[in-house]
Amino acid sequence: MFYSKSENRRKRWWRVLTIGQKKLLWLAFTLLVLILLIVGVLFTYSYRAAKYEIESVVSGDPVTVLYDYDNHYITSLYGVRHRPVVWAELPQDLINAFVAREDENFFEHDGIVYSAVLRSVFRNVSSMSYEQGASTITMQLARNVFELQDKTLDRKILEAFIAQRIEDKYDKQTILVQYLNRIYFGQNCYGVGAAAEYYFGKKVSELNLAECATLAGIVRGPSLCNPVTSMENAMGVKRETLERMYELSLITEEQKMQAQEAAIELHRGENKAEKKLSYVTTWGLRELDTLRHSFDRDAVGLAIVSTFDLELQQYVETASERALVMVEGSSLIYPEAWVDATKSPEGQKQDVAYFTTAKRPRDFKVRGDGNDFEDIVQCCVLVVDCRARHFGEVMAVTSGRSVADGKERWLRPIQPGRALAPLLFAAAGNCNDGQSYIITSDVRMTGEKTGFENVKAYFEKLQLGADFGAVQKESDLYEGKISMQPLGLVRALISLQNNGREVDLHCIDTVWSRARHKLYVYKQEETEEFIPRETAGTVASLSPFIHRKDTPILLSEGLVDNGGFLTMACNARGVAVFVWIGFDDPSIPAASNPVVRRLMSRASVHLAKELHKEARRRLIERPAGK
Repeated sequence: MFYSKSENRRKRWWRVLTIGQKKLLWLAFTLLVLILLIVGVLFTYSYRAAKYEIESVVSGDPVTVLYDYDNHYITSLYGVRHRPVVWAELPQDLINAFVAREDENFFEHDGIVYSAVLRSVFRNVSSMSYEQGASTITMQLARNVFELQDKTLDRKILEAFIAQRIEDKYDKQTILVQYLNRIYFGQNCYGVGAAAEYYFGKKVSELNLAECATLAGIVRGPSLCNPVTSMENAMGVKRETLERMYELSLITEEQKMQAQEAAIELHRGENKAEKKLSYVTTWGLRELDTLRHSFDRDAVGLAIVSTFDLELQQYVETASERALVMVEGSSLIYPEAWVDATKSPEGQKQDVAYFTTAKRPRDFKVRGDGNDFEDIVQCCVLVVDCRARHFGEVMAVTSGRSVADGKERWLRPIQPGRALAPLLFAAAGNCNDGQSYIITSDVRMTGEKTGFENVKAYFEKLQLGADFGAVQKESDLYEGKISMQPLGLVRALISLQNNGREVDLHCIDTVWSRARHKLYVYKQEETEEFIPRETAGTVASLSPFIHRKDTPILLSEGLVDNGGFLTMACNARGVAVFVWIGFDDPSIPAASNPVVRRLMSRASVHLAKELHKEARRRLIERPAGK
């Protein structure tokens, strides 16, 4: 009984309150918790926002840099178009167009439009997803500079707090200029200066109203709404921007009508920086373009660690030119590396004598001091790492004597001739009936026993980019008189020498963002056998592959119709080197001249052996794991 009375006394203070007083007490408690929660949120996000260096807003580096496998600087990727502008260059129509399209209260707010933020928060919370944003131009700048790309409520709130810090630090002119210098306009254009030059061939200060509205519209969908990709979409976003400018009384109705009816006239300007590209940057940019969807970020300010070996790349370029000079007879200095590769002293003397005394035709054009690359002998080199953990990494590449000629010869179709024989043997050893029809002494007979449809179906299965439309008869297919890209042939030949494994040729290993976030890392996937292992093992030991003790495995064949010479030097699970020497136009007299052909054949073999030896040396000297 005493315990019960004690409980009643303890509860008496609560019972004396009326129902209304109890509700007020609960309300006060709830408000206190809510206030503490809000204060906690404000403190947390203020603390997180304070960690960001606001000075980065005006000091960001737009240049994407390419490094080799060991983080040695190679070059800046100038394929990214970027030309910063200052406030004085911006026409009023351009300012009005972006304000109308992106942030109509830009010059009044302090970085955040609170009503829009609250509306966005309630909408996203109620739907339990990210459906609506409320980004001002300042918030977009914060997102761009500090890579706040994730579409979550947490990122949106953090973005708002950083935007306020930006507004406290910089004036509206600086903020707008930095925003316009960073945003993506499609076609690899970053910033309004690059976009104006690329699309209209103008400086920003020269843009008219219609062009300003076009650029402001593009940023809503840079890849889909730029006039190069879709003129219809570009016209649509231009009209929408002009309509919004008119609604805000930034232009008259007459101006709106004239600009809406005006056609978008493209006068794409030349990107002079692109002339500074090398073969490694060309390959790097091409692969980067295919990878951008993987990390969903712009390509500005990235650090790209590649698989290239800078020292080997420089060696390849020097050795290739030296080999071509020997073919041309422009120098009588026989390369020491070629002397070492020729085993017998008598063989060395004969080879030196041949290169130095060969009677080249009088009309044989050689490379001079200028940039005239027409009708001169060319050389392409591809060095591929075939070690287990690095399979398919491109260590070095050239596609001619100078990138200035704009030709990517590894992608230009060839007729491989007998160089295709290993694949024909693979088809003959992999028939559906389980029989092997390989006759190593006769490629045509092998093809006839295998069957035209079986050979064609097998080549199509390998997806080597072969064109069968021009094949007129079965013998053409069996003798390699079909059109295909050299890279497709390269992939297949590497596979044959590596247990049939499918090779993914790649040159980008890791991509880092400006804030040193790892955006992409190449992962070697376990794939099905490209060519059955047993078949690959058999074919890899057959002609035209040449196996000799203490030398790399060789394949050296002339392409169809004076198309030059392709040589492969490789060792299984080591390194593979491919060299093509020939003329772009096989119909010129020099391409069919017997002396020149023998010179090109010998030079391709010597160069492939030399580069294989150097590449192996480079791999042996690398630290463990690289």
